[in-house]
Amino acid sequence: FSPSLLQLSLQITPPCESEQHYEYSGRCCTKCEPGKYMSAKCTGTSESVCQPCGPNEYMDVWNEEDKCLLHKICDQGKALKEVNPGNSTFQRQCACTTGYHWNDDCDCCQRNTICAPGFGVKHPVQQDKDTMCTPCPAGYFSKVASSTDECKSWTNCTALGMAEIVPGTDKSDTVCAEWKMPEQPEDGNVTGNSNSTFISSGQVMNFKGDIIVVYVSQNSQEGAVATGITDENVGSPVQEENLSRCETFAGNTQQYKEKCAEVHSM
Repeated sequence: FSPSLLQLSLQITPPCESEQHYEYSGRCCTKCEPGKYMSAKCTGTSESVCQPCGPNEYMDVWNEEDKCLLHKICDQGKALKEVNPGNSTFQRQCACTTGYHWNDDCDCCQRNTICAPGFGVKHPVQQDKDTMCTPCPAGYFSKVASSTDECKSWTNCTALGMAEIVPGTDKSDTVCAEWKMPEQPEDGNVTGNSNSTFISSGQVMNFKGDIIVVYVSQNSQEGAVATGITDENVGSPVQEENLSRCETFAGNTQQYKEKCAEVHSM
């Protein structure tokens, strides 16, 4: 061949290096576009015959395949859910359901790591990624084993106008109680129910709600203490042999002076 004939031959030969073409029977033919497959190849006188993909099928590239590809199945029994239905040119997308992550080693979804009490899930949680557990810092707690929950902050009793009776830990919240002063009925007996200790009119109510009556002796700086735990003496001063001590009852108010007068008259 002369150089001129070789150059002319290269000019009339169709390009088949493109992703949209293929060579068959000595000629360059067009491939099938995405969303279709090739039911018949080209001939010397005809082009390729392409057909659309059927239901639940797709083809995402220019091709010369004799059938389309099947969409993947998002099997709920394998902890998969559909995140994109896909179409004839795009494959359906699946992801692991909440609480699971994708593991390339088994090509499957695996349950996320469960954080023990005292630990919380580090946020933000990434889809298809295993959870990361972190210890609850001071002021926070987690009382459950969970693969989704983060540490929660302690309840602020003061902000609620309440008293803190049990401090919080990394596994439990603080325990709060309402502040309640003991009631004083007309008969002078003191009643009430409280979770804290209060001092009122010479009486101390302890954690259990028992009433402790305090007397101050005239002869020393130390106080004599009597506890009232029965129905007969709860909230009532205990009679002393030396009646003058009754009149020195700590927190001596008018109602206790009247009580002392009753004791004197007995």
